Amino acid sequence: MLSVNIIVASLIAGIATADPVAMSPRADCSTIFSGYLAANATGNVLKTFTENAENQVAYLGDGKNPIQVDFQECESLESGEPVNSGKSGVIYVPLYAKCISITNQENAAGPYYTSLADCAARDYAQRWNLDEANSNVIRWAGDSDEEGTILQGGCGLLGYASDDTGVPTITDSNSQINIVCGGTPLRLSSTAQRCSDIFIST
Repeated sequence: MLSVNIIVASLIAGIATADPVAMSPRADCSTIFSGYLAANATGNVLKTFTENAENQVAYLGDGKNPIQVDFQECESLESGEPVNSGKSGVIYVPLYAKCISITNQENAAGPYYTSLADCAARDYAQRWNLDEANSNVIRWAGDSDEEGTILQGGCGLLGYASDDTGVPTITDSNSQINIVCGGTPLRLSSTAQRCSDIFIST
C-alpha cells in the first residue's frame, strides 16, 4: 500500500512540475498570416489599431501600442461559410492567448462590438473572413445559413465604421471601433508604424 501511495504521489508531483505545453487556441486552426491589425486610413496608408483598458479593439490614430495578431484558418468555421474566395478563421492575439470576439453576436443587426475572449468560447462571434482575392482584407462573417448566402445582419460581410477615407468613426467611449454593415475591412500591416504600401498579400 505504501508503494502505491509513493507511485501516485510521484505522478502528481511530475504533473505539477512538468513544463507547460504550448497549445493552439483551436485544435483545427493554423496560422496563415501574421501582422499588426490596422485600418486603411488614407489611401495606401495603414494605421494600427490598439487595445483599450476594456480589452476592446480601439483606434487612436497614433500607431502606438499596436495589436499583433495571427489570422488562423479554422476548418470547423467553414460550415456555412460565406460564398467568396476567402478563408474562415479567427483573429488570434498571441500576447494574451485570446481571440478577437464580437460581444453582441446574438443581435440580429449591428453595430457590433469587439473584445478579447477565450478562443472558441463562441464560434460565430469569432468567425472572421480573410479575402485572398482582395489583398487579404479581413471582415467579420458571424453566423450564416447552411449555404453561406445569408450572413449576420443580412448585409454580407461586415467591417469597421469609417468615413469615406477609411478613418474609423468613433462614436463610443474608450475609442472602441464598431463593426457594421458596409464597413471598411480590416488590414494586416507588416510593421507597427504608419507607412505606405504595406498590405500583406500572397
